[in-house]
Amino acid sequence: MILMLAQHTVRFILISLLTATVLGAVSQPRYKVKIDRTVRPVMRDGVELGAVVVRPDAEGRFPAIMNYTPYRTLSHVKSSYDEEKYSNTTHGPSYFAERGYAVVYYDVRGTGNSGGSSQDIYSEKEQNDAYDMVEWIAAQPWCDGGVGMWGYSYGGVVQWQVGIKNPPHLKTLVVGSSNDDVYLDWVYPGGSLRPYMFDTYSPLMAAFNFAPPDIDLVGQKWTEIWEERLANNRPWGIGYITHPVHGSYWTDRSLQPDYSRVKVPTLLWSGWADVYPTPILRAFANLEVPKKVLVGPWGHWWPEMAVPGPRIDGRHELLKWYDHWLKGMDTGVMDEPPVTLFVKEYKEPEPAMYIDDNGFWRFENEWPPARNENTPMYLHADGLLSEDSSASAPEKADQYTYDPTVGATSGIYWGGGVLPWGMAIDQRTDEALTLTYTTPPLEEDVEAIGEPIAVLYVSSSATSAYFHVKLTDVAPDGTSKWIADEGLLASHRNSHAVPEPLEPGEIYELRIPLKFVAYVFPKGHRIRVDIASADFQNAWPVAEKAVNKIHRGGRNPSYVVLPITPTQDPKLPTPEFKPSPRPAPKLADLNTVKHEITRDLVSDTVTVHLMAQRNGKSDDGRRQTGRYISSNYTVSKANPAEASMRAGCRLTLNGPEGEIIVESSETLVSDITSFRFLTQVEVTVQGKPHFNKSWRVSVPRRLN
Repeated sequence: MILMLAQHTVRFILISLLTATVLGAVSQPRYKVKIDRTVRPVMRDGVELGAVVVRPDAEGRFPAIMNYTPYRTLSHVKSSYDEEKYSNTTHGPSYFAERGYAVVYYDVRGTGNSGGSSQDIYSEKEQNDAYDMVEWIAAQPWCDGGVGMWGYSYGGVVQWQVGIKNPPHLKTLVVGSSNDDVYLDWVYPGGSLRPYMFDTYSPLMAAFNFAPPDIDLVGQKWTEIWEERLANNRPWGIGYITHPVHGSYWTDRSLQPDYSRVKVPTLLWSGWADVYPTPILRAFANLEVPKKVLVGPWGHWWPEMAVPGPRIDGRHELLKWYDHWLKGMDTGVMDEPPVTLFVKEYKEPEPAMYIDDNGFWRFENEWPPARNENTPMYLHADGLLSEDSSASAPEKADQYTYDPTVGATSGIYWGGGVLPWGMAIDQRTDEALTLTYTTPPLEEDVEAIGEPIAVLYVSSSATSAYFHVKLTDVAPDGTSKWIADEGLLASHRNSHAVPEPLEPGEIYELRIPLKFVAYVFPKGHRIRVDIASADFQNAWPVAEKAVNKIHRGGRNPSYVVLPITPTQDPKLPTPEFKPSPRPAPKLADLNTVKHEITRDLVSDTVTVHLMAQRNGKSDDGRRQTGRYISSNYTVSKANPAEASMRAGCRLTLNGPEGEIIVESSETLVSDITSFRFLTQVEVTVQGKPHFNKSWRVSVPRRLN
């Protein structure tokens, strides 16, 4: 009887493997799930990390998936999943454990439930921990020795860092919505400080990183871990503001410039409403490993729950990838074209992300499409944008006065702390203050998939100036819809590491790559290029007042290259996805938010006020009972050097001795010579002071 059962089991396994090979099937739910929330791996320097392991409740060895962040997620990991509330962060471990994977989450050292301290984001010790964790996981009796990773945002960036270190048992990466150059993609795009870093991220992480661990997960070491953190942690914002130019601080944390350091197969994904589709596609184009990329319409969420939609069952796409690279199953994932894109179509702009965007899915064989026709669109007199070369026209210049308050309609693009609000709206308010160049109405649809590039010939009355280029779609009713943009500090024209001053009045060529696009400009619409010297919600104002010129015609023919994409020939099949298990979200359920922009007519200043609040218990039902973050960011039209950011975050938690409040407050102020940063963290326990510390730094301006 035992022999018959064994033969039946072998036959069942062979049939299952054959079915997977023939039909491209994926692993099915066949295991009960076991969760251990109190795992404490020890690192090479003796620091214990807090980890949660979710794995099949069965004998045997299984491939593993690793994820880590500083976002205090361990208490939220579920032992089962709810289809209608599914988030891969909390429910993914149990979903994949049912299908034969061990999933390990851990907290960055000095954060969450881990020991040690954290003085800076993406530190060398943090990166060494990740290497050690891959090897620790591979050595566990429940692991078959193969380890993959997943994660997006922070959890995506760190995968590049682990891939570069290349631990022996790392087999694959699944990198979602993240950057490949921490300096340019995140903190200093175009060399200019992103206000988001200090209106939202820095105060949020100052509060998170000084908050206590969860006593239910760390036990009696709770006090020891927290007190070490309070004594030795340092707010991460100090690192951002004290490294204003590119250099080893940033390259040590980034995949760029050498993509060949990643040696394992990689699946990449992002969304057009996010800040990161450009670096995700750029990384895909440069990696030298088996690879695929998926870019949907989504914002900064997993594909199952994202807005804008259409949403898909992203976990199925991950499962196809992991089954192939960690289990050796032929799921058919590598038989599909390597690039899957959502190509956007016109929809009237709104301040909130759409529940669903307009567009269609498309396979491509490469990024950017090899059939692209990169078409220069030249700037002409009277605001005309045309394919006709202006080289034979007399050289002229369009002049404007630098207005640091331009950018009210650009949105925060990233979404900041007010996701899913803060999106770009009708651009006409800003366009009244900028130079605009517009085509005649299009005689047919124009599809653009790739990288628009602005080549501008500029001059300035100042030694430092910022140039911001925006690509828009102008509807017949005049609505101007943001499609892509980017800016560049002219002092960074040759190097982001060594800024160089401008010689007032001298003409310089600036090459400004815009964010990648996949968009159809409809027949009857017009294509527009906007040029200004500010985008204040996304770029800290340059200090010097200036009169700037955009030169056109003759020897200095400014233009924008548009990647015009002809029809596929032969046409590839249309991608098909399983639908998301979740119902369409309601925006009002995601956050209580404010995004206000006000102008003081007396002081001639503009202020952006952001607020995001989450009330009630978090979904772990135990520890965090509230989170509130707000900021006020003010820029001066009369004196652009004088800008200020005041922001704070308050976390309310239930501790073993009662209510704990961790509150951060930060101030960033600039003048003509420097940035001055003050950050303070205050902790109360049952209403009594427990901890209070301040940090101050002053950083000279570097032609910014």
